[in-house]
Amino acid sequence: MLLKKLTRPSSSRRIPWIKQPPLLWWLEIKTAKPYCIYWFGPFASPQEARLYQAGYVEDLVEEQTEGITIKLQQCQPKQLTICSDSELDSQ
Repeated sequence: MLLKKLTRPSSSRRIPWIKQPPLLWWLEIKTAKPYCIYWFGPFASPQEARLYQAGYVEDLVEEQTEGITIKLQQCQPKQLTICSDSELDSQ
């Protein structure tokens, strides 16, 4: 009972909650062949991410990847590179 009282603030007395910092920006770049998802970042702003985007795409084009798509997201990726096992087995 005491625990519930400590974890739930009453309307008259609020416990200051710790604010989480805002999520940073990441570029999610997917390739169709080989099938991979790459996360590049973190960036402080969308503008900063866009400044670096061309260099990442250029590297992937030089590696002869196909079907490149790019998405800018505010998140925290759990894994920075994900590739299909079947593609990796054929290399």
